[in-house]
Amino acid sequence: MGDEASSPKRKKIRAKYASSYSVSCRRSKLKCSGENPCQRCVDNGKRCFYSEDQTAAEALQNLSRPTPVHAPADTTDNGNGSSSARRSLLPQGEGGERRASDASVLGLSIEARMARIESMMDSLLLERGRTATPRISMERDAAASDRLHADFLMQIAGEATMSTFPPIAEGDLDFESGPGRTRQSISAVSPASSADAAATIRVGHKSLAFPNPAEYQRYLDLFFDDIAPYYPCVNELQFRINSEKLLSAPAIQADHVSLLALNYIVFACSDIATSLGKPAFVSSPGWQWIRAADELVGKRKMSGQVDLCLIQFLALEAVYLMYADKGNAAYSIIGQACRNCFLAGLHQQSSSSWRTYTPFEIHMRQRIFWTVYFLDRRISLSCGRPYSVRESDIDIEQPAYLYDKEIHPDRPLPELNIVQSSNVYLNCMVCWGRLAADVWDGFLAAAMSKDGLASDNALILDARIKHWTDVILPTIPLLPPEFPPEARQLRQHTIVQNSLDQLRLLLFRQRMLSLRYDADVAFLCRDLAINIVQRAKSHQGDASQPTSFRFSMASSLGGAMLILATLLFRDLPYIASDDRSLTHSEEAYGDATSILVDLALGLALARRIKKDFAELENLHRQTIDPTELNFGHDLPVDTKELFPYTSLDFTQQLGFNAGVDPDNRHTNGSGSTSTLNTDLWSSVFATKEGKYGVPWM
Repeated sequence: MGDEASSPKRKKIRAKYASSYSVSCRRSKLKCSGENPCQRCVDNGKRCFYSEDQTAAEALQNLSRPTPVHAPADTTDNGNGSSSARRSLLPQGEGGERRASDASVLGLSIEARMARIESMMDSLLLERGRTATPRISMERDAAASDRLHADFLMQIAGEATMSTFPPIAEGDLDFESGPGRTRQSISAVSPASSADAAATIRVGHKSLAFPNPAEYQRYLDLFFDDIAPYYPCVNELQFRINSEKLLSAPAIQADHVSLLALNYIVFACSDIATSLGKPAFVSSPGWQWIRAADELVGKRKMSGQVDLCLIQFLALEAVYLMYADKGNAAYSIIGQACRNCFLAGLHQQSSSSWRTYTPFEIHMRQRIFWTVYFLDRRISLSCGRPYSVRESDIDIEQPAYLYDKEIHPDRPLPELNIVQSSNVYLNCMVCWGRLAADVWDGFLAAAMSKDGLASDNALILDARIKHWTDVILPTIPLLPPEFPPEARQLRQHTIVQNSLDQLRLLLFRQRMLSLRYDADVAFLCRDLAINIVQRAKSHQGDASQPTSFRFSMASSLGGAMLILATLLFRDLPYIASDDRSLTHSEEAYGDATSILVDLALGLALARRIKKDFAELENLHRQTIDPTELNFGHDLPVDTKELFPYTSLDFTQQLGFNAGVDPDNRHTNGSGSTSTLNTDLWSSVFATKEGKYGVPWM
């Protein structure tokens, strides 16, 4: 009996020792039989995920969880809450057999483990391609599947790198100190965790904040739906593919930093375009992303080593600075983008190097160049400074009217899609840029003012712009003739028309500000300004919407209000039959002020324009009620001093001060100073650029 009593104990001692556990046993802290499948999973009717490489086994189990879209309708739960029906990552036909490579991975290198994870992803994409849609994963609709794909990519990269490498101390970015120093990681939440948790990415020695998977997809969707159609220098599918490869790679190489910086500038532009209130900190929305991007790019901007991602980054950085109302910085950055276009040879399509490019590459090089081209003309003219790209230096065709979402980088270019293509708008803005260059060369350049030719050229240039507006613009299919236009198309059409009218008003701005204009000029400018206000009224509902179109609304209203103010505050006897003109001008000025108030609730530029016109607004209220204030039309002698935007170069406005406001301090929003270098952006966001801001075109 003693032997029988001790037999179970002896049997237990003889049991095989399990050096590794299945994922289920390991999580439940229960003993595993060490087999594949293990006995416990067989008894519970569960699929067994077993590997001596626990990281790979857990990643395999997470990836094989069924998506909500394709979950079976009649799933049952077992005792520990796991679904009894799980989708296999392996190709169909292999069943539940474990691959031979899963038997033992002890001693595998880091690179080999990452290769195993990549093979898991290939299996996942293959099965999803069979069960969800006939297209590959990157061609699926951007709804649930794309977001889930990015979540899994980030989860795998985070689990593989964070569990393998020890933490790296904070320090400078360093890509020359061996492979251990170039490792990056994305600490992203798994689908089972909170979707709102923060994520980080490690580049060299430094950990940078990064959106979690859900926020990352939201940023990309917002950017390509709302901002990219107006600055079409980035192809959506190529950007998503390259970014997913970058974020799932075990290391970020030095030549991929520009792509990572491009991601950050996308976040920044999205934040500032959709902000609907005053930020909690002094700086513009998205400033933390652009500071991180600037830290990544560093001196690459001026190194002479150019890649297309860097040019795209500079173009969008100029857009952000324009939205942030930083004229000096925007002018400097767009100038760098122009010079990098020359360094990359984007200005000469006839060069021999272009013969080696695919049709997709040629198309994208055209889009990048022409986006930089019209941004250069727009920002330079707004700031009252010479533009960088001369017409005589370029020889490049404009891009075909293709729809960006139909363009695949590894396939032939699709058929023309004039209705959906943003290149139609790009073509209009390129034409506007040529007219803007004519205005600068023939009217605003120093030589024209010195020779006294500016006033004579104003009428000639105005006739040229009017002819293009009346004759050429209607032939460009900005609005589809056979279908109701989309909101994007209506906004683009409004921007083009307002930009042309603003260009004409610029020709007569100084004459109107002098209050010595004649009736013909007064009526012409009045009609142009009223047209701008009426177009803004048709989009008044957009004033409270999170859209980048609000910037164009506010900037165009500022130019129109300036002209209308010169009509309201001039002595009436100088213009015959002015009663009707004054009435229309007062109504338009009131409408513009009302729209600007709505815009100011969520747009910093609108608040700044209101401040620019604050003194004129006080004077306007006194003029409306002369009885109460005993003012009437007896205007003060210094009325002209109240008008903003009187100087061609806005930095020469009265009160310009390049010093730093000591009260304008910047933190990361949590009360602690950021670990990044803040010298550049602290000075940029704290600099007073003048008594008045930039009259953006």
